Amino acid sequence: MNFLDLLESKQIDRSLIDEFKDWVTYLKDIKGFSQNTYNSYSYDFVDFLIFLNHHYAKNITNHDIINLDLKTLRSWLSDLTLERNYINVYKNPLSARSRRRAISSLKNFLIYMKTKSNSYDKPFGQIILLKSPKIPRSLPKSIHEDQVDILLTELEDVTKKIWIKKRNKAIFFLLYGCGLRINEALSLTINHTKDLSSLTIMGKGGKERMIPVLEVVQDAIKDYLNSLPYKINDHQSIFIGDRGTPMQARTFQRDLRNARINLGLPKTSTPHALRHSFATHILKNGGDLRTIQELLGHSSLSTTEIYTEVDEVNLEKTYRSKNPSKNNN
Repeated sequence: MNFLDLLESKQIDRSLIDEFKDWVTYLKDIKGFSQNTYNSYSYDFVDFLIFLNHHYAKNITNHDIINLDLKTLRSWLSDLTLERNYINVYKNPLSARSRRRAISSLKNFLIYMKTKSNSYDKPFGQIILLKSPKIPRSLPKSIHEDQVDILLTELEDVTKKIWIKKRNKAIFFLLYGCGLRINEALSLTINHTKDLSSLTIMGKGGKERMIPVLEVVQDAIKDYLNSLPYKINDHQSIFIGDRGTPMQARTFQRDLRNARINLGLPKTSTPHALRHSFATHILKNGGDLRTIQELLGHSSLSTTEIYTEVDEVNLEKTYRSKNPSKNNN
């Protein structure tokens, strides 16, 4: 999406567009936001500016941002829950989680602008008063331990090319055997593989963590690299697409989706579910939360504690299904 063309077509003042450009450059080059976060924040703020244009029915300037009030912010948040009858970035209603992120995006812009002028203290004070939508607490969907091996076998079988079979296996093991996010796995370079006893991963928010690598995962990576038909340099991603270009996350997502469809597994059997399964299965087999927190790269233990709920749910299901008293009723 061309943000600048969209904003200009919606009568957003040029000086405000320039502030937007400076802000997103700051997010990317100074703050080091990931591509996904950088894109999301950009979408959110452009969407907000177009909402203001529609809401006020006039050209939007910095003056409108400086004079934001709580009533307008609430109208915007309400608008995000609707199917819009005007052209904007988001056509469909946003989930509670996405609306919370949109608030965070606008807050980030206002914090940035506050460093330039005290005039932005007022709108920042107003958005602080805006209540964030409550997110329904949902438990991570993990893959049952009995299904992991058959899913891996099916994943290898979705292609006839030997090197792609080995590539998919290596990625699968990094997600399920090391708890990596898919983008973390795809960011690995030759430099990462020079000592495969452990991996140093740069996660969300620039947080670094070290993960020990099991021998079976090491072997899968080495086997893939030995079969790779393309030459890559030390700083290039080791995971390559069919045409020799760096592999995109959607490629692995597609292959895993085909595998789970072939097996009749639920839609929740995604790359991220492999990371959830890594944590859930460690906990189930006696691992402690603090270790899992470190391995997953969670900033807060409270984020990791959700896995105790998963384990409790599984425990209750087992108790109810296997309780010998059921046979005596």
